[in-house]
Amino acid sequence: MSSGEPCISDEGSRGIRPYFFLSYARTPKRNPADKENPDRWVHKLYRDLCDEILQMTDVQPAEAGFMDVENKLGAEWSPELMDAIKNCRVFVPLYSRRYFESDNCGREWFAFARREVIHRARGGERIDAVVPILWTRLDRDKIPPVAQKLQYAHPELGEKYGADGFYGLIKLRNHRAAYQLAVHRLAQRIVDLGDKSVGYADDDVQRMELTDFESLQSAFGPASARRTGDCKLRIWVLAHNTASLPQGRAQTYYGDTPHAWSPYQPDCPRPVAEYSLELITKCLDMDCDRVIEAFEVAELNDDGQVSPGICLVDAWVVMSDAYFERLRQLNELTMPWLSVMIPWSSDDQALSEQGELLRTRLEELLGGKLSSVPRRCRMAADGIPSIDDLAFLLPEMAMTMLKRYHHRDAPALPVIVPRPRLRETLPSALPSDHGGPR
Repeated sequence: MSSGEPCISDEGSRGIRPYFFLSYARTPKRNPADKENPDRWVHKLYRDLCDEILQMTDVQPAEAGFMDVENKLGAEWSPELMDAIKNCRVFVPLYSRRYFESDNCGREWFAFARREVIHRARGGERIDAVVPILWTRLDRDKIPPVAQKLQYAHPELGEKYGADGFYGLIKLRNHRAAYQLAVHRLAQRIVDLGDKSVGYADDDVQRMELTDFESLQSAFGPASARRTGDCKLRIWVLAHNTASLPQGRAQTYYGDTPHAWSPYQPDCPRPVAEYSLELITKCLDMDCDRVIEAFEVAELNDDGQVSPGICLVDAWVVMSDAYFERLRQLNELTMPWLSVMIPWSSDDQALSEQGELLRTRLEELLGGKLSSVPRRCRMAADGIPSIDDLAFLLPEMAMTMLKRYHHRDAPALPVIVPRPRLRETLPSALPSDHGGPR
C-alpha cells in the first residue's frame, strides 16, 4: 500500500488534516491483465468531492481529502493511510455489498469510530463525523446493524441518489445534473462537519502505531459473533460506591452507584461502563442487545445458560468483606463466554502503593476467572493501565465472548494456556495480525 490520491504527500504529511477519508472496497479485475481500473468511477467521485471542497474552503490540495489508490489486495497498511485515518476530520464510507465483506474497510471504520469514542470519553464534544454514502442501491437487510444506525439515505442529495446510489448517478449520462447536485451537497456536509471536528486529533490518536492497526477488529465481523440470536451481551460492574469504600481509598473515582465508577480519572472522567458500552455499540457489528448491570447474581437465559458478558472489576473490592460473596459467585461462573477485566490506571498512585496486596487478594478471590481470560486478552487479567489500552482490548474480548457463546454446544477442544499472572509489568495489548484482503 502506498500513497493516497492526492492529499498525503511524502513531505510534511504529519499534521495534515484531510477534510475527509473516503473508505471503499476494491473491485477485483475480471482479467488480471486488464489495464483498465475497475474503481475508476470511485476515483472520479473522490476527485470531484476534492474539487468542491477546495472551492468551499481555503485549504491546500493536500488537505481536501484522502483516498488510498495504490493498495493491492492483501497489502499491509501504509504510513500514509495510517496518518490519514488518524488525522482526517470526516470519515466517508462508501456503502456497497462488497464494502461490508471487506476486513480492511471494517478496520478503517473501527479505527475512526474508536477515535470518536475516546475523544468523548476524555470530555470532548460529541461530533458524529461519519457520513456514509450509498455507492450502489442496497436493501436495508444487507447493511450490518452498526452501519444501519447512521443516516445514509441523505434526502438532500436528491431522489435519484436514493434510488441508484452514486454509481448509478455517475454512470448514467442522463443523471449528470443529479450527480453534480449530490456531489455539491455532500461536499457541503463534509465541510460543515470537518470545520467542527478539526480540533480533535488528540494525542491518544497520534500514539497509534502500525501494530495497533494490524491488530484492529473489523467493525463488520466475524459472522460467528454477529449471529447470536436473542442473547444479550452484558457489561457487568463489580465496583465500590462512595458509601462502601475501604478506609483510605479516595472518593475521586466513585459515585453513588457502581455504574459511576471512573477509574481513569482525570484523563477520562466518564464512567468506565458507559464508555465500554459506547465503544462496543459504535465500533462493532453485534446483532444482540447490550446492557450495563451491577454484578449481583448472574441471570440465566431461557436455555439455562448465563448470558455472554464481561465483568469490569474494581480491584479495591477485594479489600471489603461485603464483596466477598459476589467475588465467590463470579469466580465460580466457569462459562467460557463470561470473562473479567481489571481496570488498573497507571496514574492512580494508590494502586501503585497498594498494588502488591491488591494483586495477591485478587489471585486468592478471583483466581479462577483470571486464569481463564483469553490468551489474546491477557492484559485484562494483569490490569489495564489506560483508557487507550481498554479501547484496544475491550472489542477483542467482546467478540471472543460472543463467538464462544454462539459455539457453546460445539465439542470443546483441549487447550493448554499459561495462567496469566497479575504483575507490575504489562504486556502489549494484542499480537500483530496483518490486515488481510480488502
